[in-house]
Amino acid sequence: MKILTLRFANLNSLQGEWLIDFTRPEYVADGVFAITGPTGSGKSTILDAICLALYGETPRLGKITVSSNEIMSRHAGECFAEVTFAAASGTFRCTWSQHRSRKKPGGVLQAQKHEIADAETGEVIQSKVQETRQEVEVRTGMDFDRFTRSMLLAQGGFAKFLQADADQRAPVLEQITGTEIYSVISMKVHERKRTELEQLQRFELEAGGLRLLTPEVLVELEAERGGLVETERELSKNLESDAAALRWLDEIARLEEALAATGHEAETLEAEREAFRDDARRLERARTAELVEAVWTEVRLMREEVRRNAADLAGKEAQHPEAERAVHEANEAHKAAERNVASAQQAVQDSRPLIARARRLDEQIVAKSGELARLKQERKTLERRQAQFRSERTEVATVLESTRRALQELREWQAEHRIDASLAGALSGIRHALEELHPAAQREAVAASAIDGLHRDQETLQDELALAEADACESRSAFEEADKALGELKGAFLSQLDGATLKSLLGELDLLRERHRLLEAIMELYAEGKQFAPKIERIDTEIQGAERRRTETSLKLDHARQLLESVEREVVSQEELARLADRVRSLEEERGRLVEAEPCPLCGSTHHPYAEGALPESGGDALQAARLNVRERSAEVNGLEIAFAKSGTEIEERRKSRQELADLRESSGRKCLVLLKEAGIDAPPREAELVVSEALRQTASQRDALAGRIGQLEMLEQRIRDDEADLSQRKETVLGSQRNFEQATERQRSMRLDLARLEKELEQAQQNLAGRRRSFADLIEPFGIRELDDPSTIAAALEERSEAWLGSEARVRSLEQEQLSSESRLKNLDEQLFIIDADCSAKRRDAEAAEAGLKALQSERAGVLQGGNPDAEEVQLEKSLQATREKLDEVTEIRNAAREALSVLDTAMSELRRAVEERREKLDRREEAFGGELRQRGFDGEAAFLEARLEDDERQRLEELADSLDRRTRDLQARRQERQARLQETRERQLSTETVEELSARIAKRQEQLRDVRGRIGAIANQLRENAQAADEHRSKMQAVESQKSECRRWEFLHDLIGSADGKKFRNFAQGITFELMIQNANIQLKQMIDRYQLLHDPSAPLELSVIDQWQAGEIRSTRNLSGGESFIVSLALALGLSQMSSRNVRVDSLFLDEGFGTLDEEALETALETLAGLQQSGKLIGVISHVAALRDRISSHIRVTPLSGGRSAIEGPGVSNASAIRT
Repeated sequence: MKILTLRFANLNSLQGEWLIDFTRPEYVADGVFAITGPTGSGKSTILDAICLALYGETPRLGKITVSSNEIMSRHAGECFAEVTFAAASGTFRCTWSQHRSRKKPGGVLQAQKHEIADAETGEVIQSKVQETRQEVEVRTGMDFDRFTRSMLLAQGGFAKFLQADADQRAPVLEQITGTEIYSVISMKVHERKRTELEQLQRFELEAGGLRLLTPEVLVELEAERGGLVETERELSKNLESDAAALRWLDEIARLEEALAATGHEAETLEAEREAFRDDARRLERARTAELVEAVWTEVRLMREEVRRNAADLAGKEAQHPEAERAVHEANEAHKAAERNVASAQQAVQDSRPLIARARRLDEQIVAKSGELARLKQERKTLERRQAQFRSERTEVATVLESTRRALQELREWQAEHRIDASLAGALSGIRHALEELHPAAQREAVAASAIDGLHRDQETLQDELALAEADACESRSAFEEADKALGELKGAFLSQLDGATLKSLLGELDLLRERHRLLEAIMELYAEGKQFAPKIERIDTEIQGAERRRTETSLKLDHARQLLESVEREVVSQEELARLADRVRSLEEERGRLVEAEPCPLCGSTHHPYAEGALPESGGDALQAARLNVRERSAEVNGLEIAFAKSGTEIEERRKSRQELADLRESSGRKCLVLLKEAGIDAPPREAELVVSEALRQTASQRDALAGRIGQLEMLEQRIRDDEADLSQRKETVLGSQRNFEQATERQRSMRLDLARLEKELEQAQQNLAGRRRSFADLIEPFGIRELDDPSTIAAALEERSEAWLGSEARVRSLEQEQLSSESRLKNLDEQLFIIDADCSAKRRDAEAAEAGLKALQSERAGVLQGGNPDAEEVQLEKSLQATREKLDEVTEIRNAAREALSVLDTAMSELRRAVEERREKLDRREEAFGGELRQRGFDGEAAFLEARLEDDERQRLEELADSLDRRTRDLQARRQERQARLQETRERQLSTETVEELSARIAKRQEQLRDVRGRIGAIANQLRENAQAADEHRSKMQAVESQKSECRRWEFLHDLIGSADGKKFRNFAQGITFELMIQNANIQLKQMIDRYQLLHDPSAPLELSVIDQWQAGEIRSTRNLSGGESFIVSLALALGLSQMSSRNVRVDSLFLDEGFGTLDEEALETALETLAGLQQSGKLIGVISHVAALRDRISSHIRVTPLSGGRSAIEGPGVSNASAIRT
């Protein structure tokens, strides 16, 4: 990997945008270049920019985030870094950037951006922050740690390593090479070995806690279970026989009680029938009245219609005088409205000349008023500008005087603080010295605080050791007590099982529950079957009622059809009479030739009544009435036919419903037989229900008792599981307490070692801090500061003084510019005020002349229309004329409406008189027919008919009551016969001669025996099953023990190789290998630089290093005896060796050396530079970063970092350009 170009902006003191091109011939030819500049000028910032562009972090600051960015320049709103590099897979450009909100210096930091692209095509490869970093690691072959070890040579670190004591070399080498992971691995192996051993102990304890039955005990248990099964079978058979006999006796008693109950029920039913006799007669009269209901309804409706027409006629006769008066008043109002219209038209004609004159004057006044207003507005505008200019002149004069005073005061302050002018150039060095002072003080404080903390931790740890030891003893004792209690609880559980198993008891409970559900289903079918009979009887009753109503409807329909035929014959007769009357009237001319006593040429009669003028009536009214009657009778017949058809449909639906219920009853019976067979109940059909009921009761009792027992056993089993879990936790507590005690002991030993190391670090930190305080005091003394109480406050104060001086210079320039501007503005305002004063006088004269002309026009206008608005006057007159016309139209409509209303009223009165007469005649005929129908049905008159009628609800109640009595009578008779037959049949079976008490006692005794036998069978089965489970578990535990032993042997072997509590074993071993490889690589680099020296590793002392001097006959020397230049060469070779190791298979052609030259004398510096020059032959480009002035003479290619004012710096050198300055 090789760095080609670097571009960055606003990083630390290097403000602005900078570009460094490392492909320039100066770098390629020399191979070595120097980055020089004073301390704190920003030399290392160039390396930070490379790391930032590639990985988004720097060695000094770590990762840059949205909450912290210490590398962005002060007073800058954005920063970025971009590097172009060549790798084995191509040339790439990697860019990192971050800015504040709106790119303002005081804005909030925004999320950073990071992307990598192909440098040749410009195609972006990745633009997400995390993914970009991963892509960089893939392209370069190095992560951030490997990159910094490969390209930033740790020569200074190895120089410290060479001068360190033997016991201090391990942590120094670990920090340089990054081998701290081996200490962690060693401690993890030690911890894992201990964990695996504890797991093995757990498995062994669990396997040893299982108890198994002997083979002899297993044989005895199997034999005992076989005998108990045979006993159970015999007891069950005898119990079922006794239960059947007991059910037989119970059935006989129940049937006798049921038969006696039917007698009492018959007496109650007869009493109800006697109480219903009067209501039955009322119901029969109501049924007869229902046959005449249709005729009565027709008569009633006709009576109401006659009364309604008569009332309408009387009302209209009362309205007639009022209608005539309204017509007269409307005629008078119409004449007055015509006179008002003529008067309004004349007024409009008289006002038109005056309105035209008023409009002309108004237009002249508006024009003159506009001119006057414009002149006044222009005058006001000029006066406002005049006032503004005068006010502005006063303000400008005041500002000018204030500016002159401020300028004088600022120049006096600068004279007093002239020394601060040099602060801007010196602040960079002061700030750098302060930055070095703060870490030194922090290291001293951290070391002191760490020592105090360790002393406190030692005291606390001593208490923890005592507590851990006591806790281990206490937890072990609690574990033993809990184990004993668990054994007692398991013994109690097995005792309560009494030889059975919980699983067998649960299986028995499931069987009882299933049998209970089966018996409940049978009882539900019996209950459902009992509901079918009353439903079928109710449907039979409904069918009988529907058939009765169908018969009544059929009778009504026959009667209605007879009436329809009668009225149809009447229509035919009336039509014949009408034709005859029409023919008589059509022969009027022939009738004129007839002579009384002379024969008619048509019929031969000598008497001619129609010739004398007595013509027959046309008969039109009678014909219309007859036809109306036909329509009414036809509607009645249609209604009855529809009702007849509906009753037939209703009967068919009821019969269908009855058949469906019968089918359901039959299906329910078949299902009941299947369930009885499934339940194992073989009893006669009449006894089956009683047998099932008793079996259901016994099953429920057995189920509840067994469920209670199982519940107690499950609670006990749950307690056992809880205690086992608690015991397991107590065991973990015992092991954890032991681990805590061992760890506390190890931490105590480690603390003693750390305390010795920290005390030595504190002494070194105190010496370093004193030297840096002296250097800082020398820098700030020229500025009048002698005390060093708070160095950070001093630096801040100096920065404020520098900023104040720079601000005063800017303020002087600003005030001088303000003074010139104010003097120029004051002169300009005086000239403008002179011009505005003249314009104001001219506008005032023009306004006075316009006002006089306006007053003359207004005086003349006041005499026309009394000064009123001509448009309003004209509109008012037009409105008056329009109003009178609208009034005339309104009155005309009222008059026409009154005339129309009178005409309509006359017509309606005539029609109502004719309708009343016709309907009265028709009503008389229908009342006569209604009376005949009543006499035919046995009613004395209309009053008797109305008395016999019943309300629908009352009639429905009586109908239902009568049907209920009939249905209950039939049901009672059927049940009585059925119970007598069942009682006789049951007695004939003769199942037992014993009493109920004798059978119940024997059944209870056998049930108890059966429960004992089944409990013992279950206990034996449970004992056998638990023994089988324990055997399986024991085999599994032993397999786990063997597997865990194998795992423990693996970790013990690994622990013997690398494991230790403090991690030293593997760390020292790995460091030895790493150090040996690094020496091999270092010797290769050392040979390329100079062939005099060769490094030698001592196998007996892994971290000891010697040097073979080939120029002194192969003499072996200690590295402690090397001169400054020789130490630099050796440490540089080691750094190059580490770089080659860290980069692995990646060729690194760009290296940077950022330390080590400030401590070399003249001769050592010369040796070091010659060594670096020798590296050019390997094709590498090495950048040497130093503030030593001698490097400028020894290395031809320089990148110079020069401090500027305000804490800023600039870069100069080959390939360096300020991109921001170029754009400007």
